[in-house]
Amino acid sequence: MVSDQEVLALLKEFNSIKPLSFVQQIDIQSMGIGNVLGFLMCSGHEVSAGEISEYMNVSTARVAVLLKKMSDKGLITKKNDPEDGRRVLVSITEQGKEAFYEKQKEILLYGGAIVEHFGVDRIKDFIKSCREIRDVVDAVEKQQDCNKKHDN
Repeated sequence: MVSDQEVLALLKEFNSIKPLSFVQQIDIQSMGIGNVLGFLMCSGHEVSAGEISEYMNVSTARVAVLLKKMSDKGLITKKNDPEDGRRVLVSITEQGKEAFYEKQKEILLYGGAIVEHFGVDRIKDFIKSCREIRDVVDAVEKQQDCNKKHDN
């Protein structure tokens, strides 16, 4: 069985590479602005703020703040839905499309370099390991929840 010291040393080494900052740079699906721009690009039409909230699985309040920032930058336009004044409809601007394509180009540059360096098989193995780590964490959380329920 692995010792507590070994676990702590591995976690310290892992954290030293700043994995979250790295993943945020290349993960277009988790980026706020990039995520909204991608959703708008794929939809091809106006969408409601509620649809964006549902797609991103975040609160409508968080989406409202994000949409304000994006509107201020000229990446989107917002308007009230003529059929339901409570709804806000969002569409991407030409400037928003350009920003999306620039970010996509950057992600492909970094992603391509990573795949070239490690090869497809090692990347797939890494992804598989990450999934297994997530599954272990989920199982531990589930067990913790069960233990808490039994303790109460």
